[in-house]
Amino acid sequence: MAYTSLHRSVGALPGRVSAQMLADAVALRVGEAEDLDWKLNAEETKDRREHAKDFAAMANARGGIIVTGVGEDGADHAAELVGVPDEEAKRLVGSFRSLAIGLVRPYIPAFTVYPVPLPSAPGHSAVVVEVPRSTEAPHLVTWEKEAWRYPKRVGTDTVWLGETDLEAAYRRRFALRQDAQSHLQRLHDELRPRLHLEPGWVWIVVTAVATVPAPVETASPANPSVQDPIMAKIVEALPSYSLLGSHLRHANPVVGLRRSIFTAHLPYVGKSSRVHIELHQDGSFGGALNGGARTGNDGALLSQLDLEGGVRNLVMAAVMNAAARGADGTLQLHAQLVSNGPVALAEREATHFERLDGGLTLDFSIPGQAPSSVTAEASLNDLAASEERRDDIANQLLLDLTHQFAVPSLLLTD
Repeated sequence: MAYTSLHRSVGALPGRVSAQMLADAVALRVGEAEDLDWKLNAEETKDRREHAKDFAAMANARGGIIVTGVGEDGADHAAELVGVPDEEAKRLVGSFRSLAIGLVRPYIPAFTVYPVPLPSAPGHSAVVVEVPRSTEAPHLVTWEKEAWRYPKRVGTDTVWLGETDLEAAYRRRFALRQDAQSHLQRLHDELRPRLHLEPGWVWIVVTAVATVPAPVETASPANPSVQDPIMAKIVEALPSYSLLGSHLRHANPVVGLRRSIFTAHLPYVGKSSRVHIELHQDGSFGGALNGGARTGNDGALLSQLDLEGGVRNLVMAAVMNAAARGADGTLQLHAQLVSNGPVALAEREATHFERLDGGLTLDFSIPGQAPSSVTAEASLNDLAASEERRDDIANQLLLDLTHQFAVPSLLLTD
């Protein structure tokens, strides 16, 4: 989610650019910056490769937005909001996407293009390209036959990266991924001691970290007397029959400096017994749902239905929190089953005494404290925009988890 010098100049919160923001920018004569580029129309750039160069240059720097449909004065300040005809705007949206896919390598995660209808110019729209600060930088552009170049925006200019710059850029790419993975593991390690464990209990745990954290300096101060609006949206989006939804509807927040904790355990004294959700202001997430049942011999039985529903709903909550707070880039997810004893997995209709799918019986296939953790990652923008994409990433986690039970396929198909 974008938060650029345009947002700061007009006092807007992170999010998509609006017509009002553009009108305010013209009124305030907001100038171009490293993360903001004005263009009157697409004809300013005769060579289609120049558009791809602009996209890669911003992704290789701090990210930003490119707005087509704004005229400038002689000092690169916004001077006139004219837009382009709506049909042309529609064509440019498709063209810019195609150029980003076809000429930029690797593809820029969370690259977004959209039209902004202009009430002040009926029949016309501005076209906004949002380029995140990419975790996959450096990005190259196809420049000539069998030739590639690495552009970077510096101030309001674009330069080509040299060998030393490329070395630093690749080092940063690997460091960002390592930092996100370390943060992900740290969230999980901090969450586990807050989960109360009894024989027969199984916690389904999901943590998530965006490689481009939300700008915490723009977050509203936490107010313990007001319901967290993001949690309210998460609860509203959960199926009414879901185990997570039923627990969260009775959960109470415990507000911290940089996060809010939601638990149904009252009074909360540092451990939860049924549900534990942590929404962090930087967009990271920690969530755990107790879905196990005791079998009578200190082992735990986890139903297929509860496992699938728990993972899918926790993934959805993680995506909603990251997107709503303005995180960006790639969302890395970690899933694990936590129990103090062995765990068996039952089919939807299985009882404690029936044989389980794949010939698995209640001799339990995962021993207590087994390192049964799995990870996955995907573009946060894609996950936020598509329920199908969220299901895909949840299914990936579920498949990896259930394979540890020696069960080839347990995903619901209806």
